[in-house]
Amino acid sequence: MKSGRLYSADNPLLSHKPCYQKSGLRVKVVLSITSLCFLVFFCISCGQSQEALTSNTSNQGQANKISNQITYVAIGASDTFGIGTSDPYMENWPTDLADKLNQKVHLINLGIPGTTLHDALSLELPVALDSHPKLITIWLGVNDIADKVPVNRYSHDLDTMLTHLRTGAASAQILIANVPDLTLLPYFASYNQQDLLKVIDEYNLAIAQEAQQHHAILVNMSQQNYNLRAHPEYISNDGLHPTDLGYLQIAELFYKTLQQSQK
Repeated sequence: MKSGRLYSADNPLLSHKPCYQKSGLRVKVVLSITSLCFLVFFCISCGQSQEALTSNTSNQGQANKISNQITYVAIGASDTFGIGTSDPYMENWPTDLADKLNQKVHLINLGIPGTTLHDALSLELPVALDSHPKLITIWLGVNDIADKVPVNRYSHDLDTMLTHLRTGAASAQILIANVPDLTLLPYFASYNQQDLLKVIDEYNLAIAQEAQQHHAILVNMSQQNYNLRAHPEYISNDGLHPTDLGYLQIAELFYKTLQQSQK
């Protein structure tokens, strides 16, 4: 986390990494509990009720600080996780978006490289619901197109996801991005370009319909907003994923769309 930022970030994919400070943390917790017990005993024995009142006031203040923090969950694939940059854990558009929100944010980036929308129903949706988010972003579709998932199946899965999110996180704002022009990515150069454009249009129509039905905010990734032809520097060397500049532009697009929805 960069100095001055107002958010904390979790990424479930970090769980495979060894954490050498866990035992030290456990010792600190045990010592803290022991110290707290001694303090409580001391206060009771000395009859210092004013100190107890001050402690309760301090705890309430801490609770208020926590309540001012929002939880933001990003549902997606490798382009949500941050593949394409030198530091995917920090250089990704959900992190950039959290930075732009200018408030205390607990970011949970659920982006899993290679995942499709159907995969996310079992891998990401349950975690999102358990997190009780106030802000949710969804960007899934490129892997579905690459895997030739029929648009009716994709639409059904999107309806399932949004239905569960609207039920389990009723007060959350949900932003969902559509599919950009993939014909401008070198990765898709071998595809039949006309067929690819047709599939993208079908997917984007389905996304727009589901967003409207479930009162989600549509983030339009069209060339007008995310112009890969004019900005090849947005495309990383793998010909598929964004660069750090590309991720910054995506975060800006999500942020502007969110701001416009609140006017």
